[in-house]
Amino acid sequence: MAKARWTWLAVAALAGVAGGVAGCEDDGKDPDNNEPDAGSPSAGAEPGFGKDRRQPKGTPLTLPAGVQIVSGPISGADDDGNCGEGQLEPVGSGFMVRACLEVTNTTGGPVTVKFPPGLVIVSQGEGHQNGILVEETSVPVPPTPPGPGGNVDGGSPGPVPVKIPLHLYCINMDLSPSDPDARYTLGPVTDHPGMREVYTLMRNKDIAGDGERVEILQKAIYSVTEDDGLTEDDRDAIRDL
Repeated sequence: MAKARWTWLAVAALAGVAGGVAGCEDDGKDPDNNEPDAGSPSAGAEPGFGKDRRQPKGTPLTLPAGVQIVSGPISGADDDGNCGEGQLEPVGSGFMVRACLEVTNTTGGPVTVKFPPGLVIVSQGEGHQNGILVEETSVPVPPTPPGPGGNVDGGSPGPVPVKIPLHLYCINMDLSPSDPDARYTLGPVTDHPGMREVYTLMRNKDIAGDGERVEILQKAIYSVTEDDGLTEDDRDAIRDL
């Protein structure tokens, strides 16, 4: 899986050079007043997509009662998309943005958490890509027993979190893929119309672990985030996945 991921990265990098894709040093601001340039991608572009560096827009992720996200940054996963001891089944199928969401479940029993298409994680650094989920995924979260590490202030220990690997797609072609040093925050669930079409075409498809099909989908997503939307070739390619 890691080999397929890096093959795609090499292809994407070559495509970016051939197409004149700007590097991440282009922040879309007018150098004279440090405000968004009217002619830049940030003026009228979708926040957080493509070259736009603003925070993405959307609705917050709603979790079931008793399930909470551990505070603090979300760490990048390893190159194989793993999060180490205590990880659950991955959410999503992407290769480019992989991170480890830590949650606790204090209900005393298993709880199924639904992750909707459109969920975004936002890079805290200038160089890493934001990621997006395109498939609705449900993950059963077991009850997390009490143990050390839940309280860093010397009080009573809190529940031990479990880790949910997020395997997401890139929405910023000119930035770097995730790595273990990347840090993210949980963003909103975006209702971007171009991405809605991707979710619809992806419904009931399972491409996790298939590098070639994942690359086809990532290319289609770039048509939305970097250009004017899906092409007919993109639509046909997704239907055939």
